[in-house]
Amino acid sequence: MSDFIIVNGVLKEYNGLGGDVVIPDGVTGIGELAFSGYRSLRSVVIPESVTEIGEGAFCHCSKLQSVTVPSGITDVKRETFCGCASLKNMILPEKLERIGDAAFQWCSSLENIIIPGGVIHIG
Repeated sequence: MSDFIIVNGVLKEYNGLGGDVVIPDGVTGIGELAFSGYRSLRSVVIPESVTEIGEGAFCHCSKLQSVTVPSGITDVKRETFCGCASLKNMILPEKLERIGDAAFQWCSSLENIIIPGGVIHIG
């Protein structure tokens, strides 16, 4: 049984043990709430093939410390990283245009975030 439920290229649900996760190459999107509530998730590497991350995809992953966000992401949706209390650093891709409402709410350990100059909306 796979740790990932992938439908038409979109990772809909994660069922693994957590820890350090590498999303498979070829995945084109991460669905809404796909990793939400995984308190054992420590790090996630998202492949360059991903162009969209759904709302709340990593919401309440309280031990998540690092995420590699691919260069094709243009929108950090609503509550994407909400409640990621252990997230310390975030480098957002150069093509990013929008940061949704509460995208980083309750990220109490966030010390550094690099927001590219092309961002036209921050919720």
